[in-house]
Amino acid sequence: MDEGEAFRAALGPRHDLPRSEPEVAEGIAVQMRHMGMEPLSLSVVRRFRDITATLSPKHIIEIGATIGHLSSWLLAHWSTKDVDSPASYDLVESGARFAVILQRVLERHNATGWGRVLVGSIDDQRARTKAWRLAHVGSTERPPSVGDHADVILVHPSTSLSDDVRASVELLREGGVLLTLEPEVPGEDVTMDTPEGAQSIASFNGWIAMVHDLSSSHDLAFLPVTGGTIVALRRGGVPQA
Repeated sequence: MDEGEAFRAALGPRHDLPRSEPEVAEGIAVQMRHMGMEPLSLSVVRRFRDITATLSPKHIIEIGATIGHLSSWLLAHWSTKDVDSPASYDLVESGARFAVILQRVLERHNATGWGRVLVGSIDDQRARTKAWRLAHVGSTERPPSVGDHADVILVHPSTSLSDDVRASVELLREGGVLLTLEPEVPGEDVTMDTPEGAQSIASFNGWIAMVHDLSSSHDLAFLPVTGGTIVALRRGGVPQA
């Protein structure tokens, strides 16, 4: 099996893992709805968990973690007997008020030794990491900002999705995998006449341009599940001309 076949084989469901929602995750989903936020569908979150479990990353980053719905699914898996936790797990969230909640999620799963919460955009975090690397050439230490050479990066949907994915790809090691959710196509009733419509159309056009750009040098796969289409990218999966 070559690397491309292995990559696609890792994207399937895991029938040996629990399908029911972990107790902590279930409570967070309820809390999100009370806050006016809609969590990702169970099918999407479950497949993110399944792929991550199969890849068994040592270094993982989650971008746009909000209050930890997906995080709690992953942490529940890593809390299972005979399952190794990663060496590092960076939860990046731009909202400072969510950071306290995310920290409690880590504490509840006894993951503060290797998991941490970073506040700010992924682009800002990436820039800080690049600056730190320049100042510490040759260092093998974990940077105080977001980690680089990640094995797996999970990017949550947002209006800045295409920019977040572009920034995240630079943090993947060669052969590392990025997972995200394809944005919905703007409906016929969405027009450029309103600020919301203009933003929706611009965001989707940015996504299309990003997919076109990245597909020339990376391996992309699209996985339709209930609640959306998961997009998986393997860094450097396509030979450059």
